[in-house]
Amino acid sequence: MANAIRQLGVLHHSPYLLAPLYQEFYSHLEQQPKNFLLSYLLLPMLFHQETADKLQRLSKSSLNTKFNDPLILKGLEKRVQDFKELTNTCMLILKEQNVVQITPDLSVNFEANSLASGHCKKQQLTAAKNLAKLMNPFLVKDCYRILGIKNL
Repeated sequence: MANAIRQLGVLHHSPYLLAPLYQEFYSHLEQQPKNFLLSYLLLPMLFHQETADKLQRLSKSSLNTKFNDPLILKGLEKRVQDFKELTNTCMLILKEQNVVQITPDLSVNFEANSLASGHCKKQQLTAAKNLAKLMNPFLVKDCYRILGIKNL
């Protein structure tokens, strides 16, 4: 039974199935130095029900106002660490498929939509797009500060 549960986890967190979420995220994120570091925030926020629910609608809120309740962000720093390897694998897939280009200053340049996203949940794609829009007005370090993450 434990093996079956582990295999379901492997399928649920397959980098080939999650890479289109990063494609959606970077297609709406403005290019800036070190924006590769923002990729580490995507999965921890999308796979946490409370933050994913907050990202479904944007209205006129900003990153500051959307996540001003510290209880919503509780455990985010640990989740970032847990998803770090999976994030790196997803970004490698995007680079190999020529969806993004990663420059030496760790900025990600979006090239083209080439991955099929039909297997992703529409809610997750919307959340990825909305997270990018919320982060656009801020520098990378400010996004981490607002979300209360002290180290990567």
